[in-house]
Amino acid sequence: MKLSRRQFIKLSAASITTFGLGGLGLGMWLRTRVEVSKVNVNLPRLPEEFNGLTIAHLSDIHHGPFIPADYLNRCVEIANSLNPDLIALTGDFTFGAKAYSEPCGEILSGLKPRIGKFAVLGNHDHYNSAGRVTRALRQARITVLIDDKERLEKRGEKLWLFGVDDLLMGKTDLVKLYNDCPKDEMRITLSHNPDFLGEYAEKQQHTDFMLSGHTHGGQIRFPILGAPHLKLLGHEYVMGLQRRNTMQIYTTRGIGTVGPPVRFLCPPEIVLYTLRRGEITV
Repeated sequence: MKLSRRQFIKLSAASITTFGLGGLGLGMWLRTRVEVSKVNVNLPRLPEEFNGLTIAHLSDIHHGPFIPADYLNRCVEIANSLNPDLIALTGDFTFGAKAYSEPCGEILSGLKPRIGKFAVLGNHDHYNSAGRVTRALRQARITVLIDDKERLEKRGEKLWLFGVDDLLMGKTDLVKLYNDCPKDEMRITLSHNPDFLGEYAEKQQHTDFMLSGHTHGGQIRFPILGAPHLKLLGHEYVMGLQRRNTMQIYTTRGIGTVGPPVRFLCPPEIVLYTLRRGEITV
């Protein structure tokens, strides 16, 4: 039996168990050091009116017993200090209990971009309660894009912002989602799982730039070896800025943790993108 790409990813994810490294005692380090990565992204199809647009990107928050409110408030302060035009939130808002949904949304209501804040769901949001997380985010005046899109327009020039559901848990129909979007207009996609870029290639759909999380960059990385468990899961886009033909993707390390509340050689990250009109350089 031949497995589709999506079936293979689901099967691979189910076969990997959580590794135990709690004895490292590095959990408190997570709460005090958050890196800000400032990334210029060259986009040939970017409308001139959006040249210089900035997007702050937070992902994999995992608010729960090990990711407390004071740490999240600090992350919100950092994001606001960057003065972004947009804020993108790419899923996994809670971990461990549904009751963290509303407190997480309340904290994220403090995000203050100039234009708007947009979110997609991750696999852990589905595990806990996708409906409850979605309601909490919308209560915080965050636009939740579950297989949906927003069109930004400035002086007649357009930029499309798409949000796809989680690759493992959702049932996104890319052809239907893109049906009424002109092919010559710029497209940015929020996707929790970076492997969704493979779905785009398989379905012969195009996005100019995808913002993703999910991998945590490995969360725990070893010298030379990197994060071996991510290779076993088959992740192609583990972290940072990469490309597939004319499609670019940035996978952030995120700000939270799952499993052991520890990061090693892989600090939490908030990204600030500056979009530039120009030829791809990555």
